[in-house]
Amino acid sequence: MTVRFRFALFTLCIVFLGLMAPSVSAQAPPSGAVFDLATSSQLPSTGILSTYTLFNTSFVGDGNTEYVSFAFREVPAFWSIDDTSVTAGADPTNLLGNPGFEQGATTGPADVGTNFPDGWGRWIQPVDLSSIGVVASNSQPGGCTQANSGTQFWCDGSVEGYDGIDQAISTTSGVTYNVSFYLNDNSGNDIATSGDGIDMLVYAGDTLPLGSQPISATPEPSSLVLLGSGLAALGGLVRRKLKA
Repeated sequence: MTVRFRFALFTLCIVFLGLMAPSVSAQAPPSGAVFDLATSSQLPSTGILSTYTLFNTSFVGDGNTEYVSFAFREVPAFWSIDDTSVTAGADPTNLLGNPGFEQGATTGPADVGTNFPDGWGRWIQPVDLSSIGVVASNSQPGGCTQANSGTQFWCDGSVEGYDGIDQAISTTSGVTYNVSFYLNDNSGNDIATSGDGIDMLVYAGDTLPLGSQPISATPEPSSLVLLGSGLAALGGLVRRKLKA
């Protein structure tokens, strides 16, 4: 396939997506969340997160490995999450690795611009298989706000399905595990009245949330697959604009 042909195909697909992309309808989140921001009493009375706000939830361990997940859906703006924590009972030790997204797999810039923060897993609902979230920084915010502390954070703007980041932790049966995180949303909308269009949830279970699909960090070698992924991302941007 020549470079000229690839460019022509790419251009035609962009035009098609721009003309044919439907408006985005809200997808129901996976069941079983231990925290739902839209119904949380910790949400400001206005329902708007104009600054980073600390939220807390908890779950009781069952003695198995628990997958702690933070899930997002945001139309038409972006979530920012930073300084995440899971502690067991009164022990202040944070059980999460790379809780502030400052750590990289190698030396140098710590994963900024990548979809897979070091130490975290990824999942998404099958309705939308593109990797939406990204490790952002104060100098490369990716559409989000600044970090709550340090210079880096997780920026997420999943448009169709809920997009999640997760870590597996070992638990002791009967022990209460405390989950905390700082969250910001730059939509300016009332989250409590936005339905599933703008919401953030926390999950904790022996498996990933029911109906979710893990996303592999290993890229496909085929140039056509990479092209398709790029087109899917562009299509998401078009749909976001149509919804806005």
